[in-house]
Amino acid sequence: FLFGTWYHFQMRCRRSSARGYWSEWSPGRNYTTHEKAPTGKLDAWWSARLAGAGGRLEVQLRWKAPRQQEANGRVLGYRVTLSPRRRGRDPPTICNTTHTQCNFSVPAGTRRVYLSAYNAAGESAATEVVLLERKGQPLARLWAVPGGERSLWVRWEAPPAPVAAYILEWQRVSSEPGRCSACWQMERDGATTTALIQDGIEPFQQYNISLYPLYKDAIGVPVHTAAYSKQKAPSYAPKLHLKSISKSDAELCWDPVPVEMQNGFITSYTIFWANSTAEVSSATVNPSLSSFVIRELKPSTLYKVHIMASTVAGGTNGTSLTLVTMVLDDIEIQFLFLTLVLIFVLLILLLICFQKNGRVKQQFWPNVPDPANSSLGKWVPVELQQEHLQVPGAREPGLATISTVTVLEKATWGKEPTAEAASPFPAMPQPYVQQEGLGRPGRGWAAAEPHQGPGGSGETVQYARVVGDGYKGQQHTPPRLYLRSSSSQPLLPEPSPSPKPYQNLWFHRAAPHGCPGDGGCPEELLATFPLLQGLRISGAEELQD
Repeated sequence: FLFGTWYHFQMRCRRSSARGYWSEWSPGRNYTTHEKAPTGKLDAWWSARLAGAGGRLEVQLRWKAPRQQEANGRVLGYRVTLSPRRRGRDPPTICNTTHTQCNFSVPAGTRRVYLSAYNAAGESAATEVVLLERKGQPLARLWAVPGGERSLWVRWEAPPAPVAAYILEWQRVSSEPGRCSACWQMERDGATTTALIQDGIEPFQQYNISLYPLYKDAIGVPVHTAAYSKQKAPSYAPKLHLKSISKSDAELCWDPVPVEMQNGFITSYTIFWANSTAEVSSATVNPSLSSFVIRELKPSTLYKVHIMASTVAGGTNGTSLTLVTMVLDDIEIQFLFLTLVLIFVLLILLLICFQKNGRVKQQFWPNVPDPANSSLGKWVPVELQQEHLQVPGAREPGLATISTVTVLEKATWGKEPTAEAASPFPAMPQPYVQQEGLGRPGRGWAAAEPHQGPGGSGETVQYARVVGDGYKGQQHTPPRLYLRSSSSQPLLPEPSPSPKPYQNLWFHRAAPHGCPGDGGCPEELLATFPLLQGLRISGAEELQD
């Protein structure tokens, strides 16, 4: 029997000949063996770091509870000291606890602490814990495989140097910070290369495993690996987000699946996209990436995209994302914008140049000749400029006035011109030709071709020379000369009825009633006609002769 162990006893019997049946079990009786001080050494593991400027060393010490055959009863607690216990003298205690871990502070340079367990019968021998530096040679390789739904087999390659023992540590990977203080075990056989982990292993959960080789005077640098005892398809796939898009490319990104929801190692992500014509394409993405660029898309096209996360046990599809490609890329839009701005600036500069430079303006917008303001329209012969033009003071507002009318020849229908009427005029020059020296010097004449009058005779009809004044409100300019000749139409289209005196006074030999024959009365009649108001007929004396 083991020390300090509780036992339950029951008995039954049968005949010695063994030919009968066994009797019923007797009522049970409970007995506990007496205890003894714990024996054996404790498996301990530690970590230390320097804290503050005081040179103190912060130590976290963890140990395994002794096995039943070594505990020799119910363990009441554990004690940590800086030196071993000597006969007749107890060393100072730095930690006394009922748990299997303890945090304490020791002076810098401390290399050993001593750990012991005690029960009602006594205290065990102290286990020496050497606080070695972690600078030893690491292992060459470490891997883990499932040993069942709740266990893992860990295998490694032994280092060249002899190893005293191994410390195997594992932690469950979680989004929430936390640490399992009991998730470690010691392999005291330095020659072994395998270990079975059974404590705290759950299916569909990821575990990080670390292995430390313990040398005689140092602790080796740890190596790490990750493992699942059992895998399945992820609980859900990540959600896609559109990072950027152009007319032919779309960049997608996603957040990784939380490790608790992965249910296994993610082997790949698969991106699927399809347009409105059901053309489906896909691409496989490395699980270490969290973004992907879809290329060779059609401009201005609607696409539906979704992602699938896969493990060795299966895959899970995510939600669909709808996107529409652009008509132009950002660079093309910027180039088009800059081009339009440049064209606008050039147009502004050209307009400024045209306004400032008259020569350039003349090349694009030449001046169109204006007959009314031409030099020929303003030209007046020198002899006419010397004449005194009488302009009436009263004029109709807004109407053009004629200052002088000179009759070159007077002819009557149905009669031949007399030699006396024709004698003052010299031979007429060609039409529309300004002549000097013919007739009176400096005087411009207009000639007319013969025209058949109303009576069928080829009489010559001479038009008047008219000098007009400007409109009211305009700037006064020198008198203008208007010449007409070579008309193909009769001066009076109808011979009958005869024009009234105020219309064409020179067609009537007799003066109107009450008017003298010296040409004074026509001026009074012209004054009554609005359009011919202010007219003055010169040369009437010659016509009367």
